[in-house]
Amino acid sequence: MRRRTVVSRIGTFHVFVLFASLVATLPDTAAAGMTPGGGTCPNDPPLAQVEAVPMYSDAKGSVVDADNLRLHEQQILPLRNFVTDAGSRADSDDRGERECALRMMRDWAKTGALAQPPADFNGLRELERFTISLNIIVLKLRADGLDIAPLLDWLGTLNHTVIQRFENRNQVDNLDVWSGVAAASYALLSGNEVARRHEDSVWKQGIAAIRPDGFVNSELRRGARALSYHVYDLSALLTLNAFRNALGEPISAQDRAALARLVNRVGSSLCEPSAMTAAAGGMAQEKVRPIVFAPIVAFAGNFADARMRSCGASDIPTTDPILGGDLNKTAAILANRHSGHAP
Repeated sequence: MRRRTVVSRIGTFHVFVLFASLVATLPDTAAAGMTPGGGTCPNDPPLAQVEAVPMYSDAKGSVVDADNLRLHEQQILPLRNFVTDAGSRADSDDRGERECALRMMRDWAKTGALAQPPADFNGLRELERFTISLNIIVLKLRADGLDIAPLLDWLGTLNHTVIQRFENRNQVDNLDVWSGVAAASYALLSGNEVARRHEDSVWKQGIAAIRPDGFVNSELRRGARALSYHVYDLSALLTLNAFRNALGEPISAQDRAALARLVNRVGSSLCEPSAMTAAAGGMAQEKVRPIVFAPIVAFAGNFADARMRSCGASDIPTTDPILGGDLNKTAAILANRHSGHAP
């Protein structure tokens, strides 16, 4: 009996060792980049610096150089792929996909991705756009209860580069307003006072640039793209307004009236562009791409205008990777934050 017990114990031990060795040979899903649901989590190589050639061949920024545009798109493709992958996962209903997005972001944060300041304004423009996207993706992850604290220092580096460089640029246009969106979205994540001051300054300057007739001088200079850039400016201001509301900064009656003038000017020009054409120096206006209207529709609130669809584009998407993915989800998070129902 005693011998049988010993043998039985030895047999059990060997079974345990065999089981342990089998477990050891199974793939580590985290190390292998697997999500709990069995899908793969991308492992995009981080970039140290944003580089981009200029797209336009004229000083007004109205004529696109086709060869440069192709090169430009190739240069930013790794960044676009990263935010598209991370944004779609942050928008997912699957917890594993959202954790994958967080892991992607943490991997880039650990390496200080994009932290080397751009060498020129073309790189800065793209850093601005992708920083907004990264901020919004992280905002979504936080809203879903994930720990985003390890990302804040990294995002702070990117956002402060954008803030400082645009402050030094000292020019009021749609790109300046988008720098305010970067600052406001980062302030919403971190409470950073430098970011708060920048977004507030940008807002005041952007609103002040709207003329009594609804035109914006800096965007009229874009020649054949004046209408497109008025739409860009409106998109930026409405997006910034949504973030400011979430930060507890309601729009004043005076600012509301100015923004309404721009909404009306854009809406009327989409339906009948002759006034925009004349104001832009007689240059026929190019058609505005549907994606440009996406933030207007998502963040319009009380400024919603049916002409954006009826005269602008009927196929306006609800997702833009450069703005962090699903815009309706972003708008809902901001609305909940404004009402005090979100972290």
